[in-house]
Amino acid sequence: NHMKHIWTVLCQKSSIDNETNLLSLFNCVEELSLVIDKTKAPKGDLVIPIEFQLVSFWTVENPSKDNVLEMKSELLDPSGKTLNKFENKFNIKKGVLRFRNRHNFQGLPITEVGRYIIRMMQKKEYKKEFETVIELPLDIKISYKLMDIPNTKV
Repeated sequence: NHMKHIWTVLCQKSSIDNETNLLSLFNCVEELSLVIDKTKAPKGDLVIPIEFQLVSFWTVENPSKDNVLEMKSELLDPSGKTLNKFENKFNIKKGVLRFRNRHNFQGLPITEVGRYIIRMMQKKEYKKEFETVIELPLDIKISYKLMDIPNTKV
């Protein structure tokens, strides 16, 4: 496999300009601070209704032939438990010098406060195992508060 990982960013959205093919990343995320109403907090794990994009940039080391990019990513909670994972395989045509990919995921499962890791792995040519190319930290902070109870006196 002649694909080299250059960077990956976690953001809330991105866009590609049709005329220039320039990529813009919006609301890049390294930390989330959540405020949760103690009276409505579910028992057990939370799922935060938030959308993310994992945006990656790769270079093609040998553009004189067709290439394949095999990758997988996983979301790990602070204790190392896998909460989510996905795999992708891209066929890159001969002559292509660079490759960008965007993966959307919705809803963030939260098991505890602390540092979550988004690990991206790539399968290199002639190897069976995936190798980690990047680990992105996502720090989750939660504060619980009692929301104001409306005054019920008449």
